[in-house]
Amino acid sequence: MAPLTRTLPASWYCSSPLYQLERRAVFLKSWYLLGPLTRFHTVGEEIDYEMAGVPLSACRMSEDIHDIKVINKETRENMRFYTTETGLLFSTISDEAPSFDEFFPELKPLINTVDFTKLPYRRSIKYEGRFNWKTMVDGYQECLHCQYTHPSFSLYYPPTFYTVYNHKNFCQHVADPKKPHDGLFLYFFPNCTLNVYGGGMSSFRVCPTDKPGVTRMEFDYYNLETGDKFEEYFNFVRTVAMEDYELCEKAQENLEKGVYSEGILNPEKETGVAYYQQQVLDMHVDERVGRLDRAEHMQTALKISQRIASKTALSCCRPQLTASWLCVTHCSRFAKPGDYISLALADFTILLILSKDKIVRAFHNVCRHRAYAVTKKAAGSSLVLRCRYHGWTYDSKGKLLKAPHFDEIDGFDKSENSLFSIHTCTDRAGFVYISLDAERDIQPPNLKGLQNLALETGLRAGSKWLTGWSLNGAFNWKVFSSYDHQYAVSTSAPPSLVSLLPRIFYNLFRKSHFSTANCKTSAWAPGSVVFTFRSSPLWATATALPVSATQTTLQLEVFSTADLPLEEITVKNLKAFFEAYVGGLER
Repeated sequence: MAPLTRTLPASWYCSSPLYQLERRAVFLKSWYLLGPLTRFHTVGEEIDYEMAGVPLSACRMSEDIHDIKVINKETRENMRFYTTETGLLFSTISDEAPSFDEFFPELKPLINTVDFTKLPYRRSIKYEGRFNWKTMVDGYQECLHCQYTHPSFSLYYPPTFYTVYNHKNFCQHVADPKKPHDGLFLYFFPNCTLNVYGGGMSSFRVCPTDKPGVTRMEFDYYNLETGDKFEEYFNFVRTVAMEDYELCEKAQENLEKGVYSEGILNPEKETGVAYYQQQVLDMHVDERVGRLDRAEHMQTALKISQRIASKTALSCCRPQLTASWLCVTHCSRFAKPGDYISLALADFTILLILSKDKIVRAFHNVCRHRAYAVTKKAAGSSLVLRCRYHGWTYDSKGKLLKAPHFDEIDGFDKSENSLFSIHTCTDRAGFVYISLDAERDIQPPNLKGLQNLALETGLRAGSKWLTGWSLNGAFNWKVFSSYDHQYAVSTSAPPSLVSLLPRIFYNLFRKSHFSTANCKTSAWAPGSVVFTFRSSPLWATATALPVSATQTTLQLEVFSTADLPLEEITVKNLKAFFEAYVGGLER
């Protein structure tokens, strides 16, 4: 049985040294679509481009639409370019690229089916995205995600029979093999596309920058229509583009976290992804390696990434937090099975969910398929969690329930693709702890501190969660902990929540048991504090969740050991106080 095709290692999407290798091995040896000749409608006007750090300028030199010149803007050298019979302009960025016919030996018959000189240029836009160029190409090279992400596009081109045909250095996407001429969708390796459908044409270039996690997107739009009809077309294609943009940013975030290493590609529905990634591998691996199959290439790729990939710059909080148990919430936060919350902690996104067996479990919020987030909500309720990238669905225990189009694939095992679990523990008083330690077996948390407090004050697992907020602030997490000498960082730190919270409770309720003298606090390091009030069923927790060295999410939750709902005005005032407090920490 042949092994399932794996994606490129996540490090290849995050490493500056690997991008420099990529630039030499891939980009300097390729051809690029600059657009139809109608893009250059004004004689003498220079249109600027930039590919992998090489600035280009293309200009129409005379009334002859084919009289084009392409130069390197820095050196002023003429660049090799090629214009097709039907009016497309391609260019190189270095002399290392082969001839056009050698790079695209099978392309001409396909692009000769459309007269691009009849498509007037309408508009261009460009912007940066927080993702690697390959993250965007990964999405373009398959339509397995279309039914989950592009509902409007799927109405025109149902993804059921969507097929990608791979050729040397380009791919043709066909929505319905029975209608091969219904639209023309082409991908040109490594980073250009051409899409003719809906009465117009769009093309985009996925341009890498010197930062591996930042890409510049450049779009050009052509259409016979003007006015409202063009705007309708433009809005439609922009909707699809922005849906992909959001997917890429979320996937890139998880690729950079160090949890996800590689995924599985569907051998039927993701052949386009496998093909272009193989091209990247082939051009990376030194020619001395010779002809290798993909499995051998992947081993070589992993060795390269381990050798030259830049090490992830862990924030100052990660080493301490990964070696600690953290009290992150209370079990009463989860009223029924399926209730979940997500937290950002030490550059990880963590999902906590109450399973059917009434156990709170924690997972990394990363789909095992292609690294997208399983949920984007801060809180919700569902016994099944479905990734909206490709529909992979997990139960409340993190087990993979459904992977569309993978069920009949030989060698695919759902049990090997559960969510990445995180050590979780709930004590008898209901406090929920997690540990980010990656080891399988770790020491359990020391629960004496909060359990003793629970015994003294009557806190219990059966408490009721009343309200709570999580606010992100531009401050180090230790600023919040400055009341505790163990974590003090400055004698000029703002007043602690320990002194302020009893006052605000007293002002809200005007009852003496909320005075500072009647407030008992227990710190559960790092960054967690429990507040209890003598003779009151109300109690609260405050937790500082480090996101980075300069960003912290501060979480305040209010509970009750009795059925004591809070009035709306009380909740509103408490939230306003909390927002003001977080603002003070930022200052």
